[in-house]
Amino acid sequence: MIHTDYEERIEEFEQVLQKVATNMASGVFFENLPPMDLWKKTEDHVSRLGGLAKGCREAMLILKPEKAHIVEKRFKAVAQPLGVYKDILFQKTKDPLANSTLALEQLSRAIAGGSDFIILAKEIRENPSPSISEILMLKRVVEAMEPASAVETLETARLRPARLIWRIEALRASLSSLERALEEAKESLNKLREDILKHGYASVKASMKKKGSEAGEAQEKQPPPSGS
Repeated sequence: MIHTDYEERIEEFEQVLQKVATNMASGVFFENLPPMDLWKKTEDHVSRLGGLAKGCREAMLILKPEKAHIVEKRFKAVAQPLGVYKDILFQKTKDPLANSTLALEQLSRAIAGGSDFIILAKEIRENPSPSISEILMLKRVVEAMEPASAVETLETARLRPARLIWRIEALRASLSSLERALEEAKESLNKLREDILKHGYASVKASMKKKGSEAGEAQEKQPPPSGS
């Protein structure tokens, strides 16, 4: 179910994003509009983009937990300018048209961020975490085993204990897979932390070396002390 909803959100997000970009390029949304008129023209699109981005983000974090850092970064590049866009339009100002211009700049930033966001969303859709894929597959199998009719027959009653045992085993396997996924995510975060620390240490070391070299050169350039 989550995969189907995710597919639909990606498709709709891309459609709305293209609609907003087309409207901006064609002049439907233009800076000569007073802020409230501009908001009325864009409110539905902007609100929908924000909601879809949030829904995609939730699914992306589930399907690829080890990519949490980049998912949050790409999501922020969409959500933040959309929020600023609305804030600017609702500001009290002596120059409303200037606010409309500033707001549209933020909307352009949101469109650019949305393009990168949708690329990542499609990548995760095509290549989710193997452990999460396994869990979702087990979930679909369990759902497929549900009786088609609400009326229980003698046969379904007889098979109920076997189904229950199978579900317990499936749940145990799912939990094991989830634990592996979490461990993979932790390893990715630890590696990222080590890389950051290593990079920071190398930068500090290079900076100290450069300062030491500059100090040595300065000392060499000083004239020797005059004799008595």
